[in-house]
Amino acid sequence: MNLKSRIQDARESVQSLEEKEWWIKGRKVVVTGLLLLLIYYSATSVAAYLSAPRLDMTMSPLAGAVAVAIVPAERREIVSTVTYTGTVIPKSVVKMFPRIEGWIEDILVDVGDVVKKGQLLIKLDERELLTTRAERQAHRVFTQREYQRDARLVKEGAIAQSEADRSRMMFEEARAKNQQIETLLSYTKVTSPIDGLVTNRLKLINPGELVHPNTHLLDLADTQQMRVQVKVAGKDLPHIHVGTTATVRFPSLSVDNTIAAQVSAVFPQLNPRTRTSTIELMVENPKGHLRADMFAIVDLVLKQKSDAIIIPRQAVLQIEGESVVFTTDTVVAMKQPVVLGISSNNMVEVVEGIKEGDMVITKGARGLTDFQEVAVVSGF
Repeated sequence: MNLKSRIQDARESVQSLEEKEWWIKGRKVVVTGLLLLLIYYSATSVAAYLSAPRLDMTMSPLAGAVAVAIVPAERREIVSTVTYTGTVIPKSVVKMFPRIEGWIEDILVDVGDVVKKGQLLIKLDERELLTTRAERQAHRVFTQREYQRDARLVKEGAIAQSEADRSRMMFEEARAKNQQIETLLSYTKVTSPIDGLVTNRLKLINPGELVHPNTHLLDLADTQQMRVQVKVAGKDLPHIHVGTTATVRFPSLSVDNTIAAQVSAVFPQLNPRTRTSTIELMVENPKGHLRADMFAIVDLVLKQKSDAIIIPRQAVLQIEGESVVFTTDTVVAMKQPVVLGISSNNMVEVVEGIKEGDMVITKGARGLTDFQEVAVVSGF
């Protein structure tokens, strides 16, 4: 290769190196520009985020307006309730015992049967009593004739009055014994004293067995109405009385599971261990869905006011032991001491301090000062 060719190759190599260096410099410029652009947008986004109103940040008065949410104070009804659990029991339960000793002849009902007042439940053997009644009836007829004869003889002067009196006494005694046997015969028929349901039958009682007046035969329950018994804390008792309205719910029922009721009885004695007292509510049970020992949830109305100024409970702050709310004209916040009344769930009555229509701050109030600038934020 001659000198001329070598010089030409050297020039081409230098040109190639210059082109590569230019391309590398150009790529560095592009990358640097993209990084600067990214840093710029990041910085502006952070600045916008920091300067935007937010309900979760309380700013100092020097930093700008505090973002808040507001609602107007409303005038409407408020009901204060308390919820307890209760147990269902029948209105009344009658334990059936025979009134005389006797042999069971027939049992006409069983557990689960619905019975009417006066319906025959169990019949005792009455044959011995029937024999005794026949004897006593004959004796009554005899003494009656003796008394009638002696009364006639006294009028005729044939016998003394004392003999007639003696025969009258014997007749009255015979008549009383006859009435007694009729009563005992009626006791051989064990009848229901109420309209109700047979809820229990003693397993050992069967036809042909001898029973006594202390033998427990059956249990009857009046289930047309049921009592719901509730254990109530002592602090709530002053607000509960006969007639207090309530709603009773029965979670185990799929139908007719909510019933409006009233307190029918308030037991005066407190349980010394739990410091609770028992109250009862009477509920109707015409379809028989309610059963003894069923679980119930009872919502008792403790207080009720139809015309009250109502605000959300979260708007009320406790500052130095005082109940306070912040109102606003949408420009600044104003601290208002308030007197509270009835509370219900997440709402509370304001008795003094604000009026209907006042805009109350519900979010962002914590940390505010009087006449601090605010920015109302909607949609929160």
